[in-house]
Amino acid sequence: MMGELSSYLDRIQSAFQITLQKMQPKMIESMNEKGVTPTQFYLLMYLCKKGSCKISELAEYMGVKPSAISFMIDRLEQNNFVIREHDKKDRRVVNISLSPQGKEKLKGVLEDRKAIAEQFLSNLSQEELAQFALIAEKLAEAATKEK
Repeated sequence: MMGELSSYLDRIQSAFQITLQKMQPKMIESMNEKGVTPTQFYLLMYLCKKGSCKISELAEYMGVKPSAISFMIDRLEQNNFVIREHDKKDRRVVNISLSPQGKEKLKGVLEDRKAIAEQFLSNLSQEELAQFALIAEKLAEAATKEK
């Protein structure tokens, strides 16, 4: 079984590497066209998911110091992608959330990413797509159980 797994793993890694090498430049180019860096994209996605959060939470998520996040948030705020608001209960706390322009920008980037993924997935049959979706969901489920 282990030899079999190793053989499949080699094939999967090779296929993913080739696919990602082709997809990634297209994804980055589409973000650049929208005026969003990959790091900004991840921040915007996190804010979209969370609704609103503190700089310290963003720093922890990104694995950087709060001062680095403050700089990133400054850039996003200059582009009108995020809003800083003082917490109503504790004025020292600043909450960051997506602005309407930020939501629109993120929507455009996600639409582009979906179109790029569709180009690659269009080579699969309906049955293969269904299997791929099931496998991807199983992998995601396993990943969420990992600590």
